[in-house]
Amino acid sequence: MSASNKTNVLSEAFLEDLFVTCVEDSYILSMVCEHLEEEHLPDRNTAAVLKAFKDYYREYRRVPNYSIIQQKLAGKNGALRFWRDAYDNGEAFATDECLGLLEEYLKRVEFQKAYKKTGEVYNKEGLEGAQAVLTKYVDWVRTFSLTESTYTDVIDTFTTRHIQNRAKNNSRGSVRAITRFYIDELDNLNQDRDLRGQLSCILAPTGVGKSHAARWIGSQGCLDGFNVLHFQLEGSREEVENAYSAALVACNAYSYEKGFIKDRDMDLFAQELEDISGKLFVRSYPKFNQHVSTINIKEGIAEFRKNYNIKPDIVIVDSMDLLTDSSGRKYGDSGERLKRIAVANDLKDIATEEEVWVVVTYQARIENPDWINDEKNVLTEYYSTEAKGVAQPMTHLISLNQSANERREKTMRLHVAKSRFFSKGDTFKIATDYDHERFFDRQRTANL
Repeated sequence: MSASNKTNVLSEAFLEDLFVTCVEDSYILSMVCEHLEEEHLPDRNTAAVLKAFKDYYREYRRVPNYSIIQQKLAGKNGALRFWRDAYDNGEAFATDECLGLLEEYLKRVEFQKAYKKTGEVYNKEGLEGAQAVLTKYVDWVRTFSLTESTYTDVIDTFTTRHIQNRAKNNSRGSVRAITRFYIDELDNLNQDRDLRGQLSCILAPTGVGKSHAARWIGSQGCLDGFNVLHFQLEGSREEVENAYSAALVACNAYSYEKGFIKDRDMDLFAQELEDISGKLFVRSYPKFNQHVSTINIKEGIAEFRKNYNIKPDIVIVDSMDLLTDSSGRKYGDSGERLKRIAVANDLKDIATEEEVWVVVTYQARIENPDWINDEKNVLTEYYSTEAKGVAQPMTHLISLNQSANERREKTMRLHVAKSRFFSKGDTFKIATDYDHERFFDRQRTANL
């Protein structure tokens, strides 16, 4: 197709030209990988081609050639035909022209989506909901641009950006900000900042209580009215289900597991659960499954939203070090650190795109008991080789530190190894009550 200002960006010919440009122009490829999603494309064939480009670019950060894309599409006959036709018939755009056309394409596709959604929301929620959908699109299209200057005049835009921030905050409507870790000292440090879009990691050696801490956030978030989706990558489904059940009513997990709770107490617990407005769902994978990737997490969120017609607010992954990233790359033993950094980047992207708070656990392998039992020491990413570099995309890295004496006392030290929003380096002590599935015992902590 000849590149001109009469280009029909919704045509197959435009997509052919766009993908041909991606094998010649690294900047266009980077913009396509950043802004174009599979949902923006008309069919599975073009979506497969986009995925092939993204997978290659994510791993190598350079443009692929025709043969590489062809190899990545092996077995996908429809996508292969599209790619061959594109390469035979397509014509690469100039960079500036391509940016303008890609921007126009994204705006038109988003308009189609908004138009469709407006009718659906109108039928379900009425005029006010439909207007909110259109307003969201109008606000987005007014500010979205691929061709504008990458420099922002902070002074000149001071007032307009504040108005946009206020409108964005007001447009959230019923979507509550998530502001609590449900651990008093961390909540004081956070000062009601919204945790949506953030990635927080709990780092600890085996047996200290990473899973307890993650389930504490999950159970308390549910009790606080948020929808929680927990992905369990180690241990059995029954283990995490029983632990959560006990945490919601502060009973003993062993008693719940064995059915020892008296019927009278169970009736009282059932009444308590009726008053909870939040939802808590667990998705469990086979024990120590090494083939769960961040793609499974993203698809799990989408499946959850489709099946239950609700969006999760908090997503918990226990444990992050059992995940692989979305590239499908085989790292080998020497590439384990790179894999985990890629996983962390994927999870941060999921938090941002889904507007959820992602909380993950991470195993620290510290084998020196003398170091652990010295209560002057605290874990940071620098004391655990596997965690170096992983912290970069994270908003928070909180380490759990417990000596043998603290284990007997049922206490531990929490250390803020990283935080983007408040000062790092703070260390404070808390008391636990694992007998009743309480990671944070507020009363005992106050008396420490």
